[in-house]
Amino acid sequence: MPCKFWMVWVASTPTTEMRDTSFASACQEADRVARQPKNLGKKVYVLEAMDYRWVQPAPLSYEVL
Repeated sequence: MPCKFWMVWVASTPTTEMRDTSFASACQEADRVARQPKNLGKKVYVLEAMDYRWVQPAPLSYEVL
């Protein structure tokens, strides 16, 4: 399993703001982002990665004619 991490997300936006390696630093980043003029009045979430899924692509194959 990969190292745990947190992300900061502003509600109603398509992308996250930043990836952090500790909950405390993610909360500090969320406070900073929430104070930006463009985000005033918006909810800023701290999200914790709980698990992940990954599908390994199949190797290329070919046939000699």
